[in-house]
Amino acid sequence: MSVQTETPAGQALDWAAIGRGLLVALVLSVLLSLFSTLILHFSSLSERFLPWIAAAILLISVFCGSGLAAARAGEKGLLHGLGVGLGFLVLLLILGTLLFPDPLTLMGVLEKLLLAASAGALGGVLGVALAD
Repeated sequence: MSVQTETPAGQALDWAAIGRGLLVALVLSVLLSLFSTLILHFSSLSERFLPWIAAAILLISVFCGSGLAAARAGEKGLLHGLGVGLGFLVLLLILGTLLFPDPLTLMGVLEKLLLAASAGALGGVLGVALAD
């Protein structure tokens, strides 16, 4: 059973695949966040590891979501992966701005952009490669 879908002629991206990949990335991010919360609460790990854990959650979530999106699209893995990564980043920034009143820093946004774009691109390329 193949999960690949054909992109209609003239359409650059399979937006349904990107949406599904974005949904997977969001759900996985929430689950990994809950899991890491339990680990931090019940272990002796210090909160100084929180930035590294947050970066790992972002990388894993976007990588998996973009891999799924690219596999479903069956082509243009780099673009589909970047679509998931950038979509995830936009949602992350919107939610962060709404939930936390602290101002955004340029370095923080650029760091997350680099992580999301890298994970999205790698996941997308790997997703198309493994879909064959």
